[in-house]
Amino acid sequence: MKLLVIFLCFLGFLEASSMPRYYFEPGQNAKIYIGTSKNLKRSVGIDKPIQVYRVCNGNNKKTCGFWENTKNKKKVAKAPKTVKKEKVYLVLRNITTADSGVYYNDNGIYLSIDVLNNSW
Repeated sequence: MKLLVIFLCFLGFLEASSMPRYYFEPGQNAKIYIGTSKNLKRSVGIDKPIQVYRVCNGNNKKTCGFWENTKNKKKVAKAPKTVKKEKVYLVLRNITTADSGVYYNDNGIYLSIDVLNNSW
């Protein structure tokens, strides 16, 4: 049993260490490769629900172009202005520490964004 627990911990470490990690300062614009996808998702906290961003395609004008809380289906008020550039890059404008988290698409591309507060 102990061997199984150690193996699972090691497996989790390998998975987390293979995820691309990006570091930014508050107020910067983040341009990150996320691949082609209709929806992007992010998890920005343990106690916060997953948020989804629907890429605009001409047919979904009312439900695209903003981060939506999946729990209450409402627009996330303090989310950064987000655009898709060249259909493969995610651009987060004027990011804050609240935007730190794991971002992923429908095709299985995961990445971690850390916004570091340079207060020291």
